[in-house]
Amino acid sequence: MSALRRRLHDPDGISSSQKLMILVLSMTLFGVSDIVTGIVPSIEVGPFELEVAYFAFIPVVLAALFCPLWVAIGAPLGEMVFSDMLLGDFGGLGELEGFLQLLLGIYVAGCIVRDPRNRRQLVAAALALVSIDKVSSGLIDLAKVGIGIDPETLQESNGLFQAVLVSESIELVMALLVTGVLFGALPALWLAPRLYGKIEPLMGLRPRDPQNPPRLVGPRGTPFWLVGLLALLGAVAIGVVSQWEEFVGREGGLMTLGAFQPDFVDEYGTAYLWVALTVAALAVAGACVLVAVLRARRRRDAGAPLTPSSQQQAADRGEA
Repeated sequence: MSALRRRLHDPDGISSSQKLMILVLSMTLFGVSDIVTGIVPSIEVGPFELEVAYFAFIPVVLAALFCPLWVAIGAPLGEMVFSDMLLGDFGGLGELEGFLQLLLGIYVAGCIVRDPRNRRQLVAAALALVSIDKVSSGLIDLAKVGIGIDPETLQESNGLFQAVLVSESIELVMALLVTGVLFGALPALWLAPRLYGKIEPLMGLRPRDPQNPPRLVGPRGTPFWLVGLLALLGAVAIGVVSQWEEFVGREGGLMTLGAFQPDFVDEYGTAYLWVALTVAALAVAGACVLVAVLRARRRRDAGAPLTPSSQQQAADRGEA
């Protein structure tokens, strides 16, 4: 019974230091990549605008190789810290809307990949990530228009709700093609099989076992559909409240709590992006050093003689 409770509480069976390594690695890599996407220009083709929302292959590859939950938490957190805060464009509590959307998409994408060498699973994971992120974002936009607190979007669509729906559908298709395929599935198809079995041992982890992949389950065995529904409803609520506060002209509202918006790019120009990239690169180097230190400590602990208490703990784990 204790083994079952331990399995439901921590189904991945990894140590706290390993969770920290995965979290920091996903934070830094995705945060740096989000700064880079701000430099990449968008391309207009007729009425359509092609832009890179984010480099989807980074969270897809990381979630395919490591524990999806900690990658899903770290990646959007890195976007907040290294991109929004570092560039001076952090919207406060309202940023949780995008955080929940991306967290949900990355976690599902990571659980889809049972074998990182399977091309179909990698493509499905990249498309699932972008679909969940963009569909949930589109639903939030439709909710804002339907409630009547986003008149600008409705005005751009000539007052037709159906036109807003068509516009969101077109944006979804464009995002799937650009972010999901071009900057998601294709790089992931090349990277994941080559990194599989090589990067995990550096962090003291075993490569993913296709026969025992991560389970799509909530905390303590909660059905995932319930957790996903609650996360989606939370994102909708945050988005609607944020738009309502803007609609009524309420400054300093709940959703702007903790906002940090000096907007360094507008003040110092695009050259500040390179400063931000330098700082983020130093953070990546620090993450690598942290991984190396934790791994060295793990090796030292593994080679140390067992004390009576550690022998008892090892015996307990063997019984489980």
